[in-house]
Amino acid sequence: MSVSPRIAIDLTPLLPDGKNGGAKILVLTLLKKIQQLVPNYEFLLLTAPWNHQELAEYETENTQRILLTELVSDSSSKLNIQKIKDLCKRIKFKLARLTYLRNFLASHKVDLLFCPFSAPRFAENGIPVVAIVYDTQHLDYPEFFELREQQLRTNFLKNLLQKSQKVICISEFCRQSLIKHFQASAEQLTVIPVSIQDRWHGLSEELVNQYLSELGLVNRCYAFYPANYWPHKNHRLLLEAYKIFKLKFANFPLDLVFTGDLKQEENQLRQEVKSANLDDCVHFLGFLDEKHLEAVWRGCKCLIFPSLYEGFGIPILEAMYFGKPILCSSAGSLPEVGGDAVLYFNPNNPEDLVNCLLRISYDADLVDELVCKGKERLKLFDGQEMAAKYIDIFKDAASKKISSSS
Repeated sequence: MSVSPRIAIDLTPLLPDGKNGGAKILVLTLLKKIQQLVPNYEFLLLTAPWNHQELAEYETENTQRILLTELVSDSSSKLNIQKIKDLCKRIKFKLARLTYLRNFLASHKVDLLFCPFSAPRFAENGIPVVAIVYDTQHLDYPEFFELREQQLRTNFLKNLLQKSQKVICISEFCRQSLIKHFQASAEQLTVIPVSIQDRWHGLSEELVNQYLSELGLVNRCYAFYPANYWPHKNHRLLLEAYKIFKLKFANFPLDLVFTGDLKQEENQLRQEVKSANLDDCVHFLGFLDEKHLEAVWRGCKCLIFPSLYEGFGIPILEAMYFGKPILCSSAGSLPEVGGDAVLYFNPNNPEDLVNCLLRISYDADLVDELVCKGKERLKLFDGQEMAAKYIDIFKDAASKKISSSS
């Protein structure tokens, strides 16, 4: 392509801390990678009042932020921003409708709109759209959603498929779900696995111990589960299995560590832990910055991942990266990610998980085998290759607009 494309990236749904789950980590890591790979491209980051400052570090010579309030008309200034933020918390990737200047993208000579949080809310005729889809959980587990939200999510995905020239699925499981539930065109869908496990800082042993000490985990043997407290993350099954394990093996020194956002749901789980008299060995660390999170990874004995549904499963690759054995649910996309490098269990059977815990607690050869297989499997997931695949899709989609404009 002789002309470098100008790409607008809709980051308005990006929320503070960990409320977007793994999607936020993917989007921000991907942004840095593509900036490095194609410095000749131009990027416009569409931001919102609640994330504009957080995204300041992503401005470079070829990347400019545009605050959402600069796009809205005078009448929209009456919008209650707190209402918008509350709605974001309630509905994943959902923003209140905003009025914006007509032909904004065209006036800024944008060749492509990239929607990494799915919703193509700023789509304009004549400008190609590329979007990421993470899952169709509301159709596979409708009991986790109110009827109104199920309808919103279904209509949302229909609109996305209608407006997007290319839809990136984070796993083959996700791609097949879109084909099954929406009869989506196979040609429209491309699978690009999430490969962001190489983003860590590489902390020294001294810093790891310092951060673990700050978190009350130094010299502790603990299993780790990093996940927001959404229903499908299945924290209660894990807690039930842990109770059984502690009853049977009270003297085995294994703690349980949770990290993640959503304070109200965390508090409910804390009450259950307190009722079971497990306060001393179950740790709730909340949302952690990357350095403290890395320290927790480096200090843990294993990853336990009991999720009932995943579009991908980023912690699986992170555990492989840090050389940790993995006990994992057999649901959703997880076997696709973990392959034969994971010890699987039924996410509806706490006894099955207890048996897996016993196996890695007393079988050092099994632990070594899982870690070794994990290192080999990790070679299939390369961050630079992931970013290059996104760029190829951007280039192809943008070239059609540039060609038609010429």
